[in-house]
Amino acid sequence: MASVKTTESLFGITKNQNEIKKYTLSTSDGFEVALINYGATIQSIRQPDKNNQTTEITLGYDNLQGYIDDKCCFGCTIGRVTNRIKNGRFEFDGVVYDLPKTDSTTKHYLHGVFNKRVWDSSTENGDTVVFKYQSPDGEGGFPGRVNVTVKYTLTSDHRLILDFRATTTKPTPINMTNHVYFNLAGDASGSVLDHQLMVPAKNFIVLDEELIPTGEIASVENTPYDFRTLTRIGDRINESFDGFDMMFIVDGDGKRSFGKLLHEQSGRAITIESTQKGLQFYTGNFLDGVKGRNGAIYNKHGALCLETQNYSDSVNNQPVFPSIILDPDEEYHQQ
Repeated sequence: MASVKTTESLFGITKNQNEIKKYTLSTSDGFEVALINYGATIQSIRQPDKNNQTTEITLGYDNLQGYIDDKCCFGCTIGRVTNRIKNGRFEFDGVVYDLPKTDSTTKHYLHGVFNKRVWDSSTENGDTVVFKYQSPDGEGGFPGRVNVTVKYTLTSDHRLILDFRATTTKPTPINMTNHVYFNLAGDASGSVLDHQLMVPAKNFIVLDEELIPTGEIASVENTPYDFRTLTRIGDRINESFDGFDMMFIVDGDGKRSFGKLLHEQSGRAITIESTQKGLQFYTGNFLDGVKGRNGAIYNKHGALCLETQNYSDSVNNQPVFPSIILDPDEEYHQQ
């Protein structure tokens, strides 16, 4: 059985003289995950293929400045609320909260500020990295002081466990995820259209032309969104806004299967389990020649994201969508 070890190094220093640390979790048989405490970010995942050739399979940058300038959220922790909130506004208990309008149209909120923060960091048990951040009351327009902990644990059989916890001093929306971009052929290998995807979802959330939920939930049957069996992404992509950026609803409670991603040529695959409600599937539609690590150029459809989370714009679609409001006497906990 492979064992896991952790090493620590300096990744960079911010203009405010904060040290950004890099933690590398690795198994003795060649699987490796690198994390940095800027944005509690997955900086790298390296995995052997069927011929035991190890390749980088995520998008990212070589240095800290890349992550400071990053607009794609490569590998980072997203919060307080992931995905879009219509018009950058929601109402709760009679109070209207205005949020930064940060999506590509500058009409809507998208993703939040956790990815641009320096997190406290430490290691546990030789196989876990712990990131902690205290979000001040009002940060990003949201109420309440929120304490967040994100743990990454690598097991000897190549499971990467992401554990999210949060508490708050006031009722506030919380819906976190990780925004890692995968290309199982290698980060500089081109498009992911030859990847195959399976998601055990009967339904999806209907979006308008600005990628905002309409409040409707529809069946995947006879749509481009039916991935209930392994399906080549390229066979469906032109039927869906010339790329996917949508949410599957995965029925059930507790930790359960959210599907599988396969790249047959390399022999690499990912299986996903989560305690969340949905899976955001995004095919890098807005990648436009981003310069990544080792001079790689990341273009449209050059990677994909599989982000487990609660429903997008849930705060504006009550009571149809599940609530994402965390109360002071509760703990947010998702894996």
